[in-house]
Amino acid sequence: MLAAIGLAHDLGNPPFGHQGEKAIGSWFKKNAAVALDIEGAEGIGATEIQRMQSDYLNFEGNAQTFRILTKLQILNDEFGLNVCCGTLAALMKYPVTSELISDDSKATKKFGCFHSELVCLDEVFDETGLRKGVRHPLAYIMEACDDIAYSVLDAEDAVKKGLVSFSDIIDYLTATYPEDRMIIEIVDNARKRHTVHRSHKLSPAELNDISTQMFRVFAIGAMISAVIMAFEENYDLIMNGKFGGDLIGSSTAKLACKGLKDFSFKHAFIHRSVLAIELQGYNVIHSLMDMMWNAIAARGDPLIVDARDSEANVFQRYVYNRISENYRRIFEDSNNHLPLNYKRSQLLADMISGMTDSYAVSLEQELKGLCSTNG
Repeated sequence: MLAAIGLAHDLGNPPFGHQGEKAIGSWFKKNAAVALDIEGAEGIGATEIQRMQSDYLNFEGNAQTFRILTKLQILNDEFGLNVCCGTLAALMKYPVTSELISDDSKATKKFGCFHSELVCLDEVFDETGLRKGVRHPLAYIMEACDDIAYSVLDAEDAVKKGLVSFSDIIDYLTATYPEDRMIIEIVDNARKRHTVHRSHKLSPAELNDISTQMFRVFAIGAMISAVIMAFEENYDLIMNGKFGGDLIGSSTAKLACKGLKDFSFKHAFIHRSVLAIELQGYNVIHSLMDMMWNAIAARGDPLIVDARDSEANVFQRYVYNRISENYRRIFEDSNNHLPLNYKRSQLLADMISGMTDSYAVSLEQELKGLCSTNG
């Protein structure tokens, strides 16, 4: 199960990572009056309207992952990839819907399921014995693996990009947390290896790279051991659904993880080269969403208007047909009776979140070129 969720848990992340999530949410905030106008939909109550609007005003890649696995990847039925309920439960770091977000616990600070997959979520809860706001025990391990990997690898990436050095990481950790036993152990081991490698007369660049790689090995190994111990110490609370924290935060790896994340933020994430890429991604996503929303809206209501009879112009027809056939099939399904603008918003977010960074950039350039040609 952990191998499966390790592979699947980030599938819903849009291009440009968390900045992509923010870009999608900001587009919907900017265009909410049109894109999320659900008021007056027949048979839809105030809570449902709030949830559907919040789904996209606060777009969340975790919920998109759940949607991909249960609905978007059609094989031979309507159950997506047919992943078992236990795996789907373990996949959910945030087992609540968007209107229930709160800071009461780690499990509710974001959401993990859209309104459209609520029936599937209820089935998962029924089969596993879980409930909203209560994580599956393996979700804690998956979250810890995520924290360990990204805290260490982001720092290593900063070295590979030439933004910092091995010595910068070591100096930052020892200066910030001089008495933390885990950090002292990791740093001591890394320094000893650094001394050994230096005797091999490597170039400065090679020495920097290999020393950072060994730092990564020592850091990940120590943090894994700490998380195993934290899981064992909190086992009863986790199994009873009463553990409100996270494994990293409850382990001796807490400061090592925090220190590495803070280091990466200060020395990599706010570097102008990284910010330039994020700005480009923000602009690309908004441009694509503008063009695709117009094409989706021009398509008309699929329950009424056939694609061939829509009022879309040639460019809008082309854009609409560039959207994945899987996603369009769900949007046009005669059994899909969700409010029209919610379905349109879903189709738009499905397509955008399914792109890689490079595909988003190339598609946006292609469509902009065709748009100007088309007038």
